[in-house]
Amino acid sequence: MHYSLRTLLSLLAILILLTACGPTAPGTTDAPAEEERLRVVVSILPVANIVYNIGGDRIDLDAIMPPGADPHTFEPRPSDAVKLSQADLIFVNGMHMDESTLKLAEANLKDGAEIIELAAAVANPDELIYGTEHHHGPGEEMGHDDEHGHDDEEGHDEDDDEHGTAEEEGHDDDDDEHGTAKEEGHDEDDDEHGTAEEEDGEPDPHLFLDPHFVIRYAKVVFVSLAERDPDNRDFYEANFNEYTARLHALDEAIQAATATIPESNRRLLTYHDSFGYFAIRYGYTVIGAIQPNDTSQPSAQEVAALIDQLLDEGVPAIFGSILFPADVIDQIASETGVTVSTLLDDGLPGQPDDPEHTYIGMMVENMKTLASTLGGDPSLMDEVDVSNVPDSE
Repeated sequence: MHYSLRTLLSLLAILILLTACGPTAPGTTDAPAEEERLRVVVSILPVANIVYNIGGDRIDLDAIMPPGADPHTFEPRPSDAVKLSQADLIFVNGMHMDESTLKLAEANLKDGAEIIELAAAVANPDELIYGTEHHHGPGEEMGHDDEHGHDDEEGHDEDDDEHGTAEEEGHDDDDDEHGTAKEEGHDEDDDEHGTAEEEDGEPDPHLFLDPHFVIRYAKVVFVSLAERDPDNRDFYEANFNEYTARLHALDEAIQAATATIPESNRRLLTYHDSFGYFAIRYGYTVIGAIQPNDTSQPSAQEVAALIDQLLDEGVPAIFGSILFPADVIDQIASETGVTVSTLLDDGLPGQPDDPEHTYIGMMVENMKTLASTLGGDPSLMDEVDVSNVPDSE
């Protein structure tokens, strides 16, 4: 049978079209077109980076707070209201840390969209800390070994079982844990939080300075994205599993580097009171914070008391922040002779295009600063992979 050239070309075109429309192998789906992606808005940069490590290019991600902004005092712009009104998912840290963004999100939430407060979603009431006096280690003194402090009978094994791979956890359990928090009971949490806040003030919101809480953050992000975008669930799940592995490696490196610091030097006086969960996890003692809990500037009496405390206890260093003024730090350093270094708590190192501009990069830089300043070995952090999971594929 003979076919004309026109017929052959037509058959070839049909074949090409059928091939292009054929089914795609699982796990190999391309990124959706921009207009088809979930619109996700977050508040602070560390949370934005955690979300990116799960969502990658399958989501349209935007952060409200610019680099260098203090989330406690930041006021969103009118353009931010537009972003929030268009979002399908909004992630905030919560616990009054990014309150202005949360209120604006609530006021502009579109039908069917969801706001998720990560800190409240992942923390049990007995894991929260209130006030500087509670921010001290080592973990065994605080009774946190069995809950979330050092690796012991539960330690990494529990985290591996609870957070290791999404497949082992079971998707139904994930949905229950994030969707309704049935195991923890939000009603009871609200009651206990209310009582604790009346007695001790607001809880410390900086849970993300403990990588094990970030594993929980990442799990909530994975479940949330997968529920709304099931076609890309395999992609989100693979990223979650890899990111969890990197967070465990980060945790182990921090423990190893901390072990090289003399125990007598594992004491922290920071400008902002934000390293309590980190201290509990790794066995440091937070002896004080320069800035009061209400984020106002310290009084002359408060500065004088801190100077006396540093002289009495022989603390080798104090730690400032790029978000806060240095004049008080310089005054304390000049009168005590202690070393001054800078730690990151709400921002990421480097520039947006730098490989270290990540949550893990922030934690690595902080631990290198602590180790080099307090007499430890910062080189133990050199092998930690600070890159983003989606960028490594």
